[in-house]
Amino acid sequence: MSTYVQLKPLLFGTFLAAMFGLFGYSCWRLIRLARLGHDKPGSFDNPVERMGDVLFLVFFQKRVRDYKFGYNHVIFFWAFTIITIGHAEFVIRGVFPWFSLHFLGDFVYSKILQGGDLMAFIVLFAVVNAIFRRVVIKPSHIHYKSVDAFRILAMITTVMVTYFLAMAAGLKGNHPDVAGYNDWLPVSNVVSSVFEPTNANLWYEVWWWAHAFILMGFMNYLPHSKHMHLLGGIPNIYVNKKDKPSASLDTIDFETAESYGVGKVTDFTWKALLDTYACTECGRCDLNCPANNTGKPLQPQKVIHDMRKNLFINGDEILKERGLLDFNKAPAEHEPIFALIAENEEEAKPGQISKDVLWSCTTCGACVDRCPVLIDHVDAIIDMRRHLTLMEGDVSPELANTYRNIENNSNPWGIGADKRADWAKDLGLKFWGGSEDKDEFEYLFWVGCAGSYDNRAQKVMKATTKILDAGKISYAILGTAEKCTGDPARRTGNEYLYADLATQNVQTIMDFGVQKIVTTCPHCLNSLKNEYPAFNADYDVEVVHHTQLIDQLIQTGRITLDEGIMGDVTFHDPCYLGRWNNEFDAPRRSLAASRHLNLVEMEASERTSMCCGAGGGQMWMEEHEGTARVNTVRTEQALETKASTIAVGCPFCMTMLEDGVKEKSRDESVRVLDVAEIVAEAIVEPQR
Repeated sequence: MSTYVQLKPLLFGTFLAAMFGLFGYSCWRLIRLARLGHDKPGSFDNPVERMGDVLFLVFFQKRVRDYKFGYNHVIFFWAFTIITIGHAEFVIRGVFPWFSLHFLGDFVYSKILQGGDLMAFIVLFAVVNAIFRRVVIKPSHIHYKSVDAFRILAMITTVMVTYFLAMAAGLKGNHPDVAGYNDWLPVSNVVSSVFEPTNANLWYEVWWWAHAFILMGFMNYLPHSKHMHLLGGIPNIYVNKKDKPSASLDTIDFETAESYGVGKVTDFTWKALLDTYACTECGRCDLNCPANNTGKPLQPQKVIHDMRKNLFINGDEILKERGLLDFNKAPAEHEPIFALIAENEEEAKPGQISKDVLWSCTTCGACVDRCPVLIDHVDAIIDMRRHLTLMEGDVSPELANTYRNIENNSNPWGIGADKRADWAKDLGLKFWGGSEDKDEFEYLFWVGCAGSYDNRAQKVMKATTKILDAGKISYAILGTAEKCTGDPARRTGNEYLYADLATQNVQTIMDFGVQKIVTTCPHCLNSLKNEYPAFNADYDVEVVHHTQLIDQLIQTGRITLDEGIMGDVTFHDPCYLGRWNNEFDAPRRSLAASRHLNLVEMEASERTSMCCGAGGGQMWMEEHEGTARVNTVRTEQALETKASTIAVGCPFCMTMLEDGVKEKSRDESVRVLDVAEIVAEAIVEPQR
């Protein structure tokens, strides 16, 4: 036995070196694969803010706790965090038997041992809970049949069981590693009753080695399993999008770019490839995706997994031809052996993303907003749309017609650009004609294409002007100088058309000396506020949604509303106002101040609000796929509240929900009104 005691550190040290070497090699492979992607400037700026994200999202599990079962993951996370302290001692002591954390003092060391022992026991209950969820509950948004998941749970169980058996045997035999720690290892002390003192130390060594083998095996399985997120999650949270607002997309330098968008996996940035390592497979993106929930082929989680699988297939081929220390991005001329984008869903193989999937996305941002590790699903989808649109010209006939309309008349409807201000002919509105007007007007009222050309949206424009006039706001419109912001083009991948429109609009806004803009369209809001600054470093304009300005006018007493009763009203949160721009309160406060109406919420509201189905260019495309139309499902959710009025804050939401109400034959009893229409109807005219 004395020979074994002397050889044990050497044996374990050799084993440990081999296991960490293998683990290091696996991690280095993942790092090199991600580095094949394009550069992502600004990913390490604002380190303090980034560390705050890690603190709140990782250690406080902020988004994980948003769902009930998330607390089971909190148990796993904190249990392993606490257990890791004790296991660090386990590993070090295996090589240096004299080492112990006892130098920290009895109190601290006892808490380390007690915490690890109790947490290991609690983990077993969390494992049972996880198995019950997969075997009995079977949530549709997770891969509950995943063999990998059950393998992980089995490994976690055996890590804990071998730990208890080793500690229990050591306690029974008074092994020097644990002798006298019975009170500090309460669960292991109970388990020790299964051993006899005579051979307990022999069993300690057996279970000690078993624990070591399983622990190291588990560690080396991580880089090849669904638990890869333990390696990719924290780095991905740290390098999350900070260089621009989350709703803003990357621009393309058309003068230097050799290709546009992503047609092969190495066209992604390294950050987008790191996203694929971070996925926890929680399924929250799928659970909240309006396309997935209406039977479309899009599953955001699967998009990320297919990107990763494609990276492994194509990336490993590149690494085979390189030295181990070669840490460079893939050459631009690299031709993949496995295509990233498949023609259709029927032909798509694992590791490929079909065009049907890419064109199903409404860019509502529900996937991004719910993801606990800050994966940018939408950015990846738009990048692939850019390739289809700009490199292959592969768009639907109706979308191609929309592009022509925007190119020829600066609006998706294709109505003459000279008619953009016709809606305002009889209103006596003023026009912002140049820089000489900047001192006369406080706000530029950005009408948008819908407000200019859509008859229903024009009613909202008139209601908005009534409110602005009542609040004595000095404002003007651009008239024919205004062009489409380009959002429909950008969200469908036509970045070239978008850049052209954005450049022209930014130039107009700056030449005219505009400092403040109010708009009724959240899509215009997002472009003007979040995306236009990328086209001119000097662009610095305050942009607000009309509900925000209305709320301000009400709060400051600049407009007064009457005391009538309107009935029950439910508010539908526009994706590009709510999730993407974090404005949930202003529309609700404006409604609550109107006629003392009763505001009732849909079950899916605010951050969890369901998309109307028009975003991401879907307004201009036919909805061919799926078991139901997105707007129909959202309308049904609104009608379930029994509200007599559905309030909206977006012209596209107005169209989609009005169509839904008509489809349900409820248009006689349920009205769809913009917040501005409700407020304008309630305004008390000042006495003359």
